[in-house]
Amino acid sequence: MEEKHLQSLEQIGLSKSEAKSYLALIELKESSTGMICEKSEIPSSKIYVILNTLIQKGFVSYRMQNNVKVFMPSSPEIIKDVFKEKQQNIINEGVELEKLIESLKSKQGEKESFSKYRYFEGMSGIRALWLGLTEELHTLPKENTILVYTGIKKAYESMLGLYEEFHKVRIKNKINYHIIYPLEETEVSKRRKRQLAEVKFMKLTNEAEWGVMGNKFFIQYITQKVPRAFLIEDEIFAITFRQVFNQLWKSAKE
Repeated sequence: MEEKHLQSLEQIGLSKSEAKSYLALIELKESSTGMICEKSEIPSSKIYVILNTLIQKGFVSYRMQNNVKVFMPSSPEIIKDVFKEKQQNIINEGVELEKLIESLKSKQGEKESFSKYRYFEGMSGIRALWLGLTEELHTLPKENTILVYTGIKKAYESMLGLYEEFHKVRIKNKINYHIIYPLEETEVSKRRKRQLAEVKFMKLTNEAEWGVMGNKFFIQYITQKVPRAFLIEDEIFAITFRQVFNQLWKSAKE
């Protein structure tokens, strides 16, 4: 009884005991429970339950001979049918998940949240923040320039892969971007200049990055053991930090 065959049958939904019983029957051609137990190494106290389950799943059938059940394996073609059914179930589950997502989105928009800020913790939280901001690019008016004030190099360098996904969507939606980097010119800053963005430089020693996008203000740091971020949706905060950024922008170097 080959281990790879057992694993394959388990992958399509059989338990290990069911897979062993079916493979034993394949080799025996047909048999009463005694030989199946011996070949599959399954106790006789459990074999009837397992065989009945295999019958329900279509892998085994039986006939009566002298008042004794003789079990026979179904053609291995049954595996193909079970796999197709499993594939269809996955497709159906995907459709139901899409319906659930759309339903939750509509409910999310029906009533304004009491909270105008969100707190994110850990790298998974930071990722969730940026996935949300990326999604909002699709509805952000094109006249809104996104403003970002970075920090020291280690404040953003491990985030560049995630940021690139953000910029792909931003560029596709033709949304402008102003960013302030530390003084030295880098490959990242050169790349941003080619990505519908204006770049300037300042002497930065801060670890937290912050920015303004539409009526949202965000601030984050990833340099400590536990990365943290806040996203605040508030017109006054957004206007205030736009003013702060614009003052810094005037004194920054090109």
